[in-house]
Amino acid sequence: MMTKEFTDSEIRYLRSLRAVDTVTPTRIVYSSEFKKRFLREYLNGKSPSAIFRDAGLPNVIVGRKRIERCTHRWITVEREERAAGAPAPDPDSENVDMLLDETRKLVDDLSAALLRVERIIDMLKREHDQEANRPGGEMRPHPHE
Repeated sequence: MMTKEFTDSEIRYLRSLRAVDTVTPTRIVYSSEFKKRFLREYLNGKSPSAIFRDAGLPNVIVGRKRIERCTHRWITVEREERAAGAPAPDPDSENVDMLLDETRKLVDDLSAALLRVERIIDMLKREHDQEANRPGGEMRPHPHE
């Protein structure tokens, strides 16, 4: 069986994801947080493909077989740990962890959006100042000053 090799741009993309620890042209090592989230969501009925896709890991890049193998491997380990007496995960604790992860991601996304808006405002102010200081241009105050 031939293993699909990732392109350089796919590797860069995969490395940018929180769900991924490391990537080589033929392997992905997933973060322990993603594995925990995967198990929690899978055991709550969500499909493996949907969990991977929501983490930024679509079938098109990762491949259906990789997702199937990860699912099988992680579920097997989970069952073996429970059979060996490991405590079942606390659903309340897991829900809190999931909410914290989602909140952190939302805060990061909002911070990035705010930075973009601040850059746009700075650019517009510079354009306004350049127009106002041009010969023959009238000096108008900034609309928000």
